[in-house]
Amino acid sequence: MSKIALMTWFQYHNYGTALQVTALSRVLSSLGNEVDVIDYRAHGRVVAASEESSLVRLAGKARNKAAYHLLRRPCVVPAREELFEAYLDDRLSFTSPCPTLADLEALNDVYDTFVCGSDQIWAPSVFDPHYFLNFAAESRLKVAYAPSVGLPEVRDGDVARRMGELASRIDRLSTREESGSGIISELTGRKVATVLDPTFLLRPDEWAGIAGCEADGGGCGYLLAYMLGSNELQWRRVYEIAERKGLDVRVIPVFQRDLKRKGCLTRPVGPREFVALVAGASYVCTDSFHGVAFSINFKREFCAFERFREGDPVNQNSRVHNILARTGLEGRLAARGKGMDDLVKPIDWTPPCDRLDQEREASLSWLKDALASAAPPESHKNNVLRNRSLCCGCSACEVVCPVGAVGVSLDAEGFWRAEVDEAVCISCGKCRATCPFIERSTSLPIGAGSLYSFKSSDAARLLSSSSGGAAAAIAERASAEGAATLGCAFDLEGGGAAHRLVLPGDAEGLASLAGSKYMQSRMSPALAEAAVRKEEVVVFGTPCQVAGARNLLARCEGVTYVDLICHGVPSRHLYERYREWLHGTYGLNPSIVRTEFRYKPRGWRERYVYSTDGEREACLHQRKDPYFLLFEAGQCYAGCCYECPWRSASAADVRLGDYWGPRFEGDETGVSMVLAMTDRGREVTGALSTAGALKEQPLEDYISWQQTRNEPEPVFRERLLSLLSDPSISIEDVAGEFAEPIARERDLRRSIAPLARIAKRVLGKSHR
Repeated sequence: MSKIALMTWFQYHNYGTALQVTALSRVLSSLGNEVDVIDYRAHGRVVAASEESSLVRLAGKARNKAAYHLLRRPCVVPAREELFEAYLDDRLSFTSPCPTLADLEALNDVYDTFVCGSDQIWAPSVFDPHYFLNFAAESRLKVAYAPSVGLPEVRDGDVARRMGELASRIDRLSTREESGSGIISELTGRKVATVLDPTFLLRPDEWAGIAGCEADGGGCGYLLAYMLGSNELQWRRVYEIAERKGLDVRVIPVFQRDLKRKGCLTRPVGPREFVALVAGASYVCTDSFHGVAFSINFKREFCAFERFREGDPVNQNSRVHNILARTGLEGRLAARGKGMDDLVKPIDWTPPCDRLDQEREASLSWLKDALASAAPPESHKNNVLRNRSLCCGCSACEVVCPVGAVGVSLDAEGFWRAEVDEAVCISCGKCRATCPFIERSTSLPIGAGSLYSFKSSDAARLLSSSSGGAAAAIAERASAEGAATLGCAFDLEGGGAAHRLVLPGDAEGLASLAGSKYMQSRMSPALAEAAVRKEEVVVFGTPCQVAGARNLLARCEGVTYVDLICHGVPSRHLYERYREWLHGTYGLNPSIVRTEFRYKPRGWRERYVYSTDGEREACLHQRKDPYFLLFEAGQCYAGCCYECPWRSASAADVRLGDYWGPRFEGDETGVSMVLAMTDRGREVTGALSTAGALKEQPLEDYISWQQTRNEPEPVFRERLLSLLSDPSISIEDVAGEFAEPIARERDLRRSIAPLARIAKRVLGKSHR
C-alpha cells in the first residue's frame, strides 16, 4: 500500500471540480492506497511579462466592470456553499494546510507517491508550478493523471518553457485531451498518454450511490440546463429543444440573471444534487465539460454548446470536442447553424458505451501501471537538502554544523545559498533543526501581536533612519544596557550587505546599521560570533534570517529578536549592474560606491536613492532609479521570497517597518510601525516611550497596509536573472522591459481606484 498525496483543485465550488477530485481519490483508494488531498489553495494567475497585455487587461476590467456585474454576476447562495463543504468533508481526507512551498515540501516526509489530478490545473492562463509537483522530491514517485491544459496552444514562451521543465520531472505523464497530450509531448520530448477524466472511472451505479439516486432514473419529464456561458442565442435553443421534446425546463443557476429564467431551481444544488439531476433528466443542455461527461456516463439524451468563440485566446472548446470524438458523439455538438433534428433524435448508446468501457479499462490499466512504477532511491543524507529546495541563506545551518559539511555561498542566480558536502555530512540533522523553512515551531501569527506607532524625538536619528527610528532606538538602548547588536551594514569590500556584530558602546558601529539595504545580507561570520557570546544580544534581520537565528540560538539566554517587514531580496547581480550603471552615467567609482536606498533628506513617502563614492554623487527618485524600479517590481527576488512562510507570521519578539496607510499620510519625516509579538517584545516596545512618541494602534492597520500574502513567482524570472548576470546588458534596458510596465500599471490602478469605488457603491445600490 502506498501513501498518496493528491494535488488538484478542490477549493472552487463548481460541480466538475468537486466531482473529479472525489472520483480520483476514490479510485486511488480502491486500488489499495491511503489517499489524502493536498490542502493547497492556488494562486490562480500568471505573472506575465507583457506590458501591453497587462495594461489592456486592467483597462478592460475597468471598462467592463459594470457590464460584468450586471450580466455575469455569479449566483452565490450560502446554502449551496454549505452543500459543497459538507460534500467535500464527507468524501475526502485532507493533509494539513499547505500555503507555501515549505509546507508542500514537508509532505515528502510523509508520502511516498504524489499524483497531480484532473481539471484544468495545467492551463497556461493560470500557471502554477505546484500543480506540476515541483515540491515532490526526486526520490518520490510522481504521476500525472488526466490534468487538462484546456487551451489549444501555449502562447507565452516563458510559461511553455516552465511547463516543459516541470512536466519532465514527472515519472508518468498523461493528460485528459489529445490536444493536451500533444502539447506536453512537444514540450518534454516524451510520449504522453491520453486518459479519461476521473469522473468516467466510476460507473453510473457508483455515482448513484454517492448521490443517493437511481442510476437509471432518466425520463422524469424535464430538460436540465447547466450553462457556464451567457450566450442568449444558446439559451433560446435550450427552450426550443424543451418545447420540441415536450419537457419542462430545470435550470441550475450560475449567474444572478439565471434566477429569472423559466424553470430556474430555487433549492440549492450541491455536487450530490447535481449528479442526481443529471441522472433523472430526460435531456441535458450544457456547455460544461463535466455536464457532457455525466450526461454520457448516465446515458442521457443531450446536446453540447460551444462556450467560447473561435479565435478566443482562452478558447477551451477542445475539452468538449475531445470527449465527443472519443465516444463517437460528435453529432451532439450544437454548433452554430446546426439543425434541430440532429439534436433531438435519440442516441444509440451501444457504440458510445462500448468505446467508453474500452477507454475506462485502458485508463485504469494506465493508472495501475503508473502507480506500480519504482521510485528513484534517496539521494541525500539527513541534511537541509533532503527533500527541500528553499533556502534564504540565513547561515544558521552553516554555523550549527559540527563537521563543517555545510557552507553558504553565492549561487549562479546571485543569492546566498546553503550547500552540503555529502561526503563529509554525518547525517546528524542539526542543520534541519535550524532551517527557518523546516523548523517553524516558534512561529506566531500576526494576529497575536499588538500594534504601535513610533516616531523618534531625536531629529538626527530620525533623519538617518528609514522610517520613524524605532530600530535605532531599540539598538541604542540595548547597547547602553550592555547588549551586543547583530545587524545589517553596507559592505563596501563585498559589494553588497553583510551582518556585523556591534559590541556594546560602539556608537559608530551602530550608526553603520542604520537605513534600509534592499539586498540580501551575508550572515554567517557575524552569526557565528553571536552564537558563542554569553552576553545579551539583539538580533535584527529579515523574518527568515531572524527565524533561523532563533532556531540556532534557542538555548541562549538574553537574546532579543527583531525582524523587519520584508517584501523580498533581489539578486546580487542587480547591484552589480547598478554599480556599473552609476559608473557609466555619473562617473562613480564602482569599487567604493555606497548607496542609501531611502535617502531621508529628500523625503519619506517619496523615496529617493542616493549613491556616492566620496567625491561624486547621484540622487534619483524611485521612478527614475533602475535599481529601485526592479526591486519594487518584485520580479528578481530569491525563490524563497515567493514562498515565504513569514508574511503573516513571525518568530521575532518585535517586527518593525514603515507605517504606511492613511493614518500618517501627512507625515514627511517618517513613522515606524511596531508590532510587539511576545512578552519580551511588549517590554522592548514599551521602553520606546522614553525615546519618542509611542501610541497603540489598531492591528487592522498592519493587515490592511502590509503584505501578508505571497505574490506568485513570475514565469519569466529565470530569464530576467540571466539578463542581470550578463555584464553586457544595461540595467536600464532590463528595467525598461520588465519593471517600468509594472510601475505604469500601478499608476493606472491608483488612477482608476476612486472610479472603481464609486462604481462599486452604485452597483451595490442597484442590486439591493
